[in-house]
Amino acid sequence: MNRDHVRYFQSWFNDYVSDFYSKGQDPEKDWAIQLKEEHSRKVREEIILISHRLKLSENDMLIAEVLGLFHDIGRFYQYEKYRTFRDDLSEDHAKIGARIIANSHILKGLTEVEKNLTTKGILYHNIHKLPENKDPRCLFFCKLLRDADKLDIWRVIINYYYKEQDHNHNSVLELGLPDTSGYSTTILNDIYAGQTSSSSAIKNLNDFRLLQIGWVYDINFYPTFQEIKKRNYIDEIASTLPETQELKKVIKIVENYLTLNSI
Repeated sequence: MNRDHVRYFQSWFNDYVSDFYSKGQDPEKDWAIQLKEEHSRKVREEIILISHRLKLSENDMLIAEVLGLFHDIGRFYQYEKYRTFRDDLSEDHAKIGARIIANSHILKGLTEVEKNLTTKGILYHNIHKLPENKDPRCLFFCKLLRDADKLDIWRVIINYYYKEQDHNHNSVLELGLPDTSGYSTTILNDIYAGQTSSSSAIKNLNDFRLLQIGWVYDINFYPTFQEIKKRNYIDEIASTLPETQELKKVIKIVENYLTLNSI
């Protein structure tokens, strides 16, 4: 892969996404499409940042960059057809994305190895746990993408709660979850056990926030840990949760884990 490939992919991405905008006819849809377009660009920036810190080769950095750009390509069709970003109420957006990339033949100029790494990265970026029996190089890029993706999802959520939306509710980001009291003991127990939770455990917004706090257990590279700590992501999300002794205890456990892996 070379820089010309990346420029071509960027141009294709721009053209592809532009077709989903309503040109002002549907402001809610335009907001959702813009949200995912910006997210795709930000994940590309995050994966470049991590790749630089890890001192990857030029070719590997280009592969990572393309993964960041294309990882959520299925989100635009998903929202167009189903008016939701919830996979459980529509289709798995990663599978949609892999299908779109395959049908577009956009990767035809790449080697078979590069095609496979790109496709698998898109396909595996949102699954609960990566398959352990895959090629180590494939798993490396999948982990790299998952780290970058989480960094920007945290940014989106935090900006939404504290800046952009001024605490007003928005079903696009909150996935239609109720803002009720209480929280899942299943998710708390997973955090105590040092593991991520399944989205099936989410019943309300508190669960959604706890799930995202628990994502630190699915972070793979020390530059990512450093950025999470530097940006104060965990504290920002924790501040939206009820101030109970149990939650304070579990947040402290996460913060200690984060600090240990940031050194």
